[in-house]
Order: sequence, then C-alpha cells, then structure tokens
Amino acid sequence: MNHRVDLHHAHSRAIVREIGERLGASLKPEPGLPEGLRQQIDRLRELEEQSPSIIPAAERWDKVRR
Repeated sequence: MNHRVDLHHAHSRAIVREIGERLGASLKPEPGLPEGLRQQIDRLRELEEQSPSIIPAAERWDKVRR
C-alpha cells in the first residue's frame, strides 16, 4: 500500500508551517523547570539557530515570512 501523493509546493509549506507552529506551542518550556535544564534548552536553541539546515532549500519553520 505505497501510494505517492503529490502536493503543490505552497500546500506542502503550509502543512510544514502548521506542524511547526503546533510543535512550538506544545514544546515551550514550563515555568517550573529547574534552572540548569532551562539553561540547557536555551543553549540547544542557540546551537540550532547556528546550524545549517539538512534540507538546504527548505525555509526554517521558525523563520518563515508571513
């Protein structure tokens, strides 16, 4: 049952953007996190911003123009 579905690029980007927004909303750190863990999460975000995309042509979900 391997069916290929071709989506228009605009629709594909909209789906990716929506998934990113929902993940971002659900993955926000809780205010009660221990300070050390919060610092590690912040550092991971900094490193993520500096790293290149594994898909060079893709827009970053958190940097999408609206």
